[in-house]
Amino acid sequence: MFHTPAQFGRYAREMTFRTALCALLIAAVAAPAAAQQQQPRRGQQQPAQEEAAPASGEEWYRTQLVSLAEVLGGSHYLRVVCDGRGDQQWRDYMRGVIQRAPQYNGVLVEGFNRGYRQEEARFPVCDQTTRQMEAELRARGLRISQALRARQVGQ
Repeated sequence: MFHTPAQFGRYAREMTFRTALCALLIAAVAAPAAAQQQQPRRGQQQPAQEEAAPASGEEWYRTQLVSLAEVLGGSHYLRVVCDGRGDQQWRDYMRGVIQRAPQYNGVLVEGFNRGYRQEEARFPVCDQTTRQMEAELRARGLRISQALRARQVGQ
């Protein structure tokens, strides 16, 4: 099947318009970021370096727990979409995490649900990519849980 030149001309105009629109959006997003990176003028103090410092203590622990909850939520969705609703392995594991840290119940449930929804949006059906992502999330969750465990042993 051959295409007429008129179709290519319209397509080229549409693509030019889309490219220009994307460039404008990128410029609009980049402008505030560039403004934040400007050096302070003379007489102004440098901002404290607290933002660049890694999280420590309780904040680090909470952040890691929330990351673990997101991973568990995503893994739970991927497992359910591939193996059916009867597979509750990761939800049960999440219940155990909440039992060990009940003071974080609210943020853990939010993190679990956020991870579930993210993977649900990305993987509507089960295929090889879905199974690969579940394996990657499982490995990430293992690394997070090992870091949490090492932190607890060291304290």
